[in-house]
Amino acid sequence: MTVIYTIGYQGLVPEQFIGMLHAYGVDLLIDVRSRPFSRMKGFTKKAVSTTLEEAGIGYRWAGQRLGGFSSISEDAIAGLAETARKHSVCLMCMEADPDKCHRKTEIARRLEHYDVSAHHIVT
Repeated sequence: MTVIYTIGYQGLVPEQFIGMLHAYGVDLLIDVRSRPFSRMKGFTKKAVSTTLEEAGIGYRWAGQRLGGFSSISEDAIAGLAETARKHSVCLMCMEADPDKCHRKTEIARRLEHYDVSAHHIVT
């Protein structure tokens, strides 16, 4: 079974965040925030992208397809499953508690149909 990781950056500083991604061997972070902005220093789309690039981790914003404020198509879930077979992927949103976030309640639940399980990184 393929594994995909998820993480919420709430309560983290960028250095902790990057350290956790490295600890799990993540090579591609997929940002599933519908609106990739943050009042938390270091977590705007541009800042995350730059920090990850410097750390050797790829970045994709997929909020338009996988965001919590839109309808997530089956094609988007299938595409994510395919990407997870090629990379060590981590989905990122703001919410630290996966039980309160669409990355678990919607995306991870639906990935099970594609034989992809989710491991939720929590602090």
